[in-house]
Amino acid sequence: MSVLAWCRKGTLSALATGAALLAPLRPAASQAPTREPVLLRLHPRAGDTLHTRLEQQTETSGPQMQKPMTTSVVVSARTIVQTSRATTTTVLTIVDSANVTSSDVRGNSFSAQAERALRGQKLVLQLGEDGSVQSAHDARGAAVSRDVAEAMAAMPPVFPHRAVAVGERWEREMPLPSGGQFGANGAAHVRADFRLDSLGRGGEVAYVSMRGEIVPDGETQSVHLTGNVSGSMRVDRARGWMTDSRFSILMKSIVTPPAASGLATMHFVTKVTQHLRTMDKR
Repeated sequence: MSVLAWCRKGTLSALATGAALLAPLRPAASQAPTREPVLLRLHPRAGDTLHTRLEQQTETSGPQMQKPMTTSVVVSARTIVQTSRATTTTVLTIVDSANVTSSDVRGNSFSAQAERALRGQKLVLQLGEDGSVQSAHDARGAAVSRDVAEAMAAMPPVFPHRAVAVGERWEREMPLPSGGQFGANGAAHVRADFRLDSLGRGGEVAYVSMRGEIVPDGETQSVHLTGNVSGSMRVDRARGWMTDSRFSILMKSIVTPPAASGLATMHFVTKVTQHLRTMDKR
């Protein structure tokens, strides 16, 4: 998902699950679907430059908060395809601009820090054909964390490992990034169910929907996470890239402070809406 995970490591880290599926991305009615199984995979052309724009809003609320805290992020980046092999793709991702705002005065310093950290960020990523990050390093060759690598990839590992026909479903599990406020550092992952809804432009464009749940990796004494996620995606099969995605996330977290602290258990609800677009500007 974009630089979503990077931002979530701070104020945005309190993740949430998709309460309601956003309007699916569908082709015109005149485009007849292809019933033969098709491959959905990441396989862009070497030399292409893909321009992405991420728009995200996060709202966190809880009984112990005077008012909800809202954070908005807009990030524009370029992904330059360096090599494209049978099963792997190497890309250079560069963040051109970042705008982070928060309704919380105390979050203003984080917003400024996040903007400075994101602008000009350069990462070299090796991606699998399912969208997964296989390796990542910065411009100096130093390895980067999983959270940052998956955020900068702008492509979650959602593609199936087999050909699928219209109407078929497949399952994938994806990790949640760690770290963050309001107990979002609880360990959990997303168990998602994907469906190929339709095909357009003679099979060159695929429309995919997704519903899933946030599943704790194990019970902890301090944080318990639950929630759901839903969304829709448009995949340009001719370009081998996801060109549009919309997700809605809703997560509930229960934070139990150590008994010695004397603090009561805290409950938080975090809602995230995200729109990621890829524009072809060769």
